[in-house]
Order: sequence, then C-alpha cells, then structure tokens
Amino acid sequence: MSDRRARIAAYFTRQYDTKEGTAQDNVESLFGEGLVFHLTGDRTMGRHALVALCQLLRRTRHDRVTTVTELTEDGDQVSFVLVIRGTDPATQHEVAVSTRTTYRFEDDQVVEVWQDDPAQVEQAVRAAGVRL
Repeated sequence: MSDRRARIAAYFTRQYDTKEGTAQDNVESLFGEGLVFHLTGDRTMGRHALVALCQLLRRTRHDRVTTVTELTEDGDQVSFVLVIRGTDPATQHEVAVSTRTTYRFEDDQVVEVWQDDPAQVEQAVRAAGVRL
C-alpha cells in the first residue's frame, strides 16, 4: 500500500475507531489549509468546517461504524469506498451508506475531495447523525 493510501486508512482509524489524537490534529495532518470538499450542488466545505464536523461526529454518534476499502491510486488521486453505518437519530432506523470518494493530493496534503455521487455525502453524514 502506498504512503498516501496508508495515511488515508490510518486517518479514518484514528478519527473514528480509536479516536486517537484530536479531531483537529487528525484533519490538519492530512488535509491542506485550502481544502475544497465538494458537497451537493455547488456547495463546498473547507478545512475549518471539516474540523468542526469531525468534532461533532466524535461527540454525538457512538454507534457509527466507518469502513474504508478498495483504495486505489492514480497520480495525485487516491480513490476508495467509504461505508458509514449508524442509526439515524431522527427516524431511529439503521442507515448504511456507501460512496466512492476521491482525494486529490498536492505533495503530502489532500486539497480536494469529491464523491462519484455527491448526494451520498449528505446521506453519509446523516447516517452518522449530523445534519448539514
């Protein structure tokens, strides 16, 4: 596994499984200051908003399971399947969302994030118990 793929896998483990380090330290160790995280439509989220979202996820959802599989690398892009399972607090139904996610790197920092189906981002976040 390349260093970039290993860093992504380790990030998700630290951020959501072992909760090692702070959410802010984990985000800042992987994502560049000028991060553009594409949401639905023409909406985006920057690194500061991602830190806030990750902090909220850590505080609010303890039944969530996050899995990263099928990591592939092509030049500056690393793609993987992100699966999030959890209980939607609004409906109390179990929700599972799977989305192919791509991170674009500049040097050792992720500067852009998008999904094959951008609507899956918001469903994934809702599955984790957060409304954007």
